[in-house]
Amino acid sequence: MEQKNEFDIGAFLLAIASGLVVVALVGTGAILLASGLSGGLGARGAGFFRVSLYLAAFLLASVLVGRVGLLALRRLRNRPEETARLRPLSIWLGLLLLAGWILSVTLAAVLNRGVFSQWFAIPFYLSSIGIPVYALTRLAAGGLDAGSSLRAWSALSAGMTVAPLLSILAEGLTVLLGIVVIAIYAALDPGRIQALQSLMEQVKRAASQEETLLLLGPYLTSPLALLGGLLLLSVVTPLVEETAKSLAVWLAWRKLASPAQGFALGALSGAGFALMEGLFISAAPNETWGFTLGIRAASASMHVLASAVIGWGIGMFAAQKRFLPMLGRYALGISFHGLWNACVVVTTFSSGRMLLPSAGSALPNVAASIFILGGFCFLGLLILAAPISLWGVNRWLRKSMPAMVENAETPPVENMVG
Repeated sequence: MEQKNEFDIGAFLLAIASGLVVVALVGTGAILLASGLSGGLGARGAGFFRVSLYLAAFLLASVLVGRVGLLALRRLRNRPEETARLRPLSIWLGLLLLAGWILSVTLAAVLNRGVFSQWFAIPFYLSSIGIPVYALTRLAAGGLDAGSSLRAWSALSAGMTVAPLLSILAEGLTVLLGIVVIAIYAALDPGRIQALQSLMEQVKRAASQEETLLLLGPYLTSPLALLGGLLLLSVVTPLVEETAKSLAVWLAWRKLASPAQGFALGALSGAGFALMEGLFISAAPNETWGFTLGIRAASASMHVLASAVIGWGIGMFAAQKRFLPMLGRYALGISFHGLWNACVVVTTFSSGRMLLPSAGSALPNVAASIFILGGFCFLGLLILAAPISLWGVNRWLRKSMPAMVENAETPPVENMVG
């Protein structure tokens, strides 16, 4: 008697979810395009070009997310499915991708200077963000068994959609809570409310941006502003974002056959997050657009490394029941993200101390210069450490993978749920 295949509810839900996400992405892009064509954003101006960049980002995201739906439908139809495994990144391919990335950033920045030529910059904008993410993904997950293709693409898709959405909601609630606390603090003293109202009126009457900065200088360069920035961006943001990015690995927890699979899936989730963040943060072309596109590659390396390390810990917990190493890697990934953001916060704060007239005497400016230099140097070390660490851990996992696979029972491909 022929055995009937059981209905895969997981694949069915993934197909429905990916379809809804694709409709949402394409619909949002269509609304933006219609708004631009209506003339409200200036169909021939910079506003419509920015809308076109967003539209390109939405379309690229919909194609990648749609891949999950196609793989889910393939599984529902009981079609054979291959194991997802990227080839390791070779030196020559790495050099080729590096040259292509530099060329893309350069062409995007140059073409953006012309009213007509800027439209040809759109594909180079996409490749400027996509090439580093692809290279880092190959560097981290190349040669590792990530499980089924559906699972791997689901991790990438979750990093692109679920993780950013949850991060935005959680960080927005945190900011709202901070505003409520500040409002309660100000309400306890009528003098504070009057001072705040007076400041708002002066800002409204400011004749120039320099005058506005002069009024806000004492507040922007205060130690409380630095402490608040460090608390939000170096503690809350890494904790929220890395927790959100790790959800893709946790959802596959029962199917993880080795720590290497957790590392690979974590890298894919981080790559998806970095791709979406890079596309939408960079969709604001200006005189420094080339620098913005270039710096996103460094930020992508941070996201991929942090989430890959956390996924590594989850894989150790799933396959080897090692709880403490998982906590240690969670702390390591969040700490790396936090140190990265702390360097940016301190550098930005110190730059404000240097530029704003209200910063004080020459002595604070000297201290600010030291902090700026130190921040850039430490950030440079982190930028170098990220790809080197991805390469080193990937190499170690590939060498130890056969021994791990022998001690782990891998479920059949047809029973895997992404």
